[in-house]
Amino acid sequence: MERCGAHSRFIIPKIAFIFKILYDIFVCKLCVSCVYVVFCPVQGYMCDFLCFFFTVLSYTMIRYVDYVKNMKVCVISNIYPPFHRGGAEQVVVKTVEGLGRAGHSVIVMTSTPEKNGIENVGGITIYRKKPWNVFFYTDAHRYPVFLRAVWHILNMWNIQMVFWVWRTIKKEQIDIVHTHNLMGVSFLLPVLLRWLNVVHVHTVHDVQLVEPSGMVLKQYEQSWRYTGFPTKIYTSIMRMLFGSPDAVISPSEFLLRFYTSRGFFPQSKKVVIRNPMTFPLRAIQKEHVHSPMRFVYAGQIEYHKGVEMLIDAFIGLDASIAQQSELHIVGGGTLHAVCKKKTEGHPHIHIHKRMERGALSSFLDTMDMAVVPSLCYENSPTIIFESFSSGLPVLASNIEGVVELIKEEENGLMFEAGNIPSLQEKITWCVQHPDSILLMSHATKDTIVHLTAEEYIPALETLYTT
Repeated sequence: MERCGAHSRFIIPKIAFIFKILYDIFVCKLCVSCVYVVFCPVQGYMCDFLCFFFTVLSYTMIRYVDYVKNMKVCVISNIYPPFHRGGAEQVVVKTVEGLGRAGHSVIVMTSTPEKNGIENVGGITIYRKKPWNVFFYTDAHRYPVFLRAVWHILNMWNIQMVFWVWRTIKKEQIDIVHTHNLMGVSFLLPVLLRWLNVVHVHTVHDVQLVEPSGMVLKQYEQSWRYTGFPTKIYTSIMRMLFGSPDAVISPSEFLLRFYTSRGFFPQSKKVVIRNPMTFPLRAIQKEHVHSPMRFVYAGQIEYHKGVEMLIDAFIGLDASIAQQSELHIVGGGTLHAVCKKKTEGHPHIHIHKRMERGALSSFLDTMDMAVVPSLCYENSPTIIFESFSSGLPVLASNIEGVVELIKEEENGLMFEAGNIPSLQEKITWCVQHPDSILLMSHATKDTIVHLTAEEYIPALETLYTT
């Protein structure tokens, strides 16, 4: 007691000085060994202990901070620009770019329909590999059901892609592997990552681990197609292969419930993190609604997206409402030519080709209301956030995942999925209430203010390190 008391006048200022040194170490990156040298003249066992403790603590914290600030992350996705189809790929791009800006070393591994290769884009190393299979993932719609079944079997057990990923992870000395859609790569990858004992984070984007097509049509959700024996066998195999990654991210409460209710990821840490905006957050304040009112659909022109139903709804509008409204459809897909032919003779319906990101953003700025008429389960449609970014309220079908994003008559409206009269009723209401549409337009920014990449990336970093 006397020994400690005799040195109390030294301890307090020295402890304060320790924290000052710690601060300098973190900010100025001073050598940790300097800490102990500074305190060598201090006498007393307690002081020696404190010096040693804070030296070890500071060294450990610095190593931890350096790890957090410079993790080596491997992002694996089935497709990556310039090969892409929808919103999931844009989320992957934003993730990769955001992690790079945050100071992490990032590599991307993806499939390609062309030659294998390695490229560097903006400081990001991209590994591309052409999988052994009967056709490339994005070409599935061109082939009959039998060949698609063969494709899925080969894709599920594609050992070629497993060895490729294994060699690359070892070569790059990866800290974290963050997988996204693996359809078209190999569903054996989660098994590989468990065997390598590498930290594995997976983001679910759709229902492809239960339904190979990645979509479930709402009106047939209880049919044998989605509940029969083949689907149950497929689900059991996928559940076994995926096991329990260290963490699983779902952009919606719906999709997380969808998988957990089927026994997926039992030991994983499961979190809901909304997808980041793929467009910059802008303070667009619309001053008026156009006359005629401009509705826009942007996305894949496919049956399950409800595009044909949307066209039928606009064709069947009362003449007076049709004269006060326009429908613009932007995108590409197997039904593009069909829809273009279907709209001939209806001057208030316009079909546009697929637009690049910048052009689409500018085009959305000229519209009044976005329409998302999906017939299938949706996770967290990127186009909804892109529309909000342009100040567009959203008229959407009441599909799981979508209903979490739309607040009735605040930032949009809902209608019964697949019900044309219900959709026409809401279109008519919009045309008759332009002032309400303008008020909803002003409220859209509040929905997306916390969905920037600047907030998304720290959430990922926290998950990676815990």
